[in-house]
Amino acid sequence: MDDFFKMNPIFDYRKEPSRDILCIDCKSFYASVECVERGLNPLKTKLVVMSYPSDDPSERGSGLILASSPMAKKAYCISNVSRARDLPFPYPKDLIIAPPRMAYYMRKNMEINNIYKKYADEKNHHVYSVDESFLDVTDSLKLFKVKSAFELVKIIQTDVYKQTGIYTTVGIGDNPLLAKLALDNESKHNYHMKAEWRYEDVQSKLWKIPELTDFWGIGKRTAIRLNKMGIHSIYDLAHANYHVLKQNMVY
Repeated sequence: MDDFFKMNPIFDYRKEPSRDILCIDCKSFYASVECVERGLNPLKTKLVVMSYPSDDPSERGSGLILASSPMAKKAYCISNVSRARDLPFPYPKDLIIAPPRMAYYMRKNMEINNIYKKYADEKNHHVYSVDESFLDVTDSLKLFKVKSAFELVKIIQTDVYKQTGIYTTVGIGDNPLLAKLALDNESKHNYHMKAEWRYEDVQSKLWKIPELTDFWGIGKRTAIRLNKMGIHSIYDLAHANYHVLKQNMVY
């Protein structure tokens, strides 16, 4: 253990800034927007947003699936990187195939982010992608008379749903990284669609992320490089020799 600290800098979480950061994701955003437009429940409808769908139901089409509703993913074992050929054919009668409307999705994104601005000002609101945003709500708890970020998240989720019909999943953390990891690795699997990861959860939750690519920012190519260094999990990464790691990962 002494050798570990000699070769690695000591990270003292007590000296790190602790905020109430939210990472909010609009669940299956494109597909959800299409469901709401049709008066359908985004969580109970089988719908995919697919480029170049065929107008003839007797033809499969050759498009890329840009988004799938949760029920479609479950029923057909597909993801957001699937193709038309991955769907059963002839297409099931209860499957809805919608062509993409990117300009409309962007307008919905703006509408939802305007809701977020009720809970955080411009300085504390960052749009990360068309379906994800970061909010620092540390100074908003007193304003909304809640005791925790978890309570405020309930209010935000309800507000977005009532105004747009869109469900949101939320990660809460002391910093943006923990909030994003909580979102990706836990909240999307919880029935209430939220999760909270704090510094004290690093060892019990963050280190236990099973796949390197489940960690925000680690792609397949980086994972391969880490594997060649004998690093196969986040636990391995957290306990790797810092100096060797830095030397090998500098491009």
